[in-house]
Amino acid sequence: MGYHPQPLPTVFEKMTVPSVEKRVAELKKLQEETSALLDIMARRVKERSGRDLDKFEKGQKVWLEGKNLSLGYPSPKLSPKHEGPFEITEVLGPVMYRLKLLFQWRIHSVFHTGLLLPYKETDIHRPNYLEPPPDIVEGQEEYKVEAIIGHRPKRKNQLPKEYLGSWKGYNSSHNQ
Repeated sequence: MGYHPQPLPTVFEKMTVPSVEKRVAELKKLQEETSALLDIMARRVKERSGRDLDKFEKGQKVWLEGKNLSLGYPSPKLSPKHEGPFEITEVLGPVMYRLKLLFQWRIHSVFHTGLLLPYKETDIHRPNYLEPPPDIVEGQEEYKVEAIIGHRPKRKNQLPKEYLGSWKGYNSSHNQ
């Protein structure tokens, strides 16, 4: 890791001042310890650089690292470290994945595997439910409407209207 010149040899064979001898011995010991620590750190960096990146499959859920995302939090310190979980919709290469992101984010949906962490359900945290499961009534899924936010006619002067509803137990990204 670079050039480390050896110090020039001392002019005097033996020093006569004990405090100077003690100080020189301490400095030599400190130099040896520092060079040993530099060697250890260089070895660690070399080991880390060769590690394998995580491999993911289509349909798998992952966490997205939030350090490069600007999502409107008041401060980067207050924003979560990881966003998600998100589903992988497409594997674009050995290290690139397309995620199914929230529509409101309006960002590019392809990410490097270095920004993704595998999503795991643990017994400690219990299964993670992003939203409550729908009620099953007569074999069909049924959701409860919390409020109707807006409406518009499907076509001009037509009676069937399209409604924008907010669903009970779901966030605003699920409004339809």
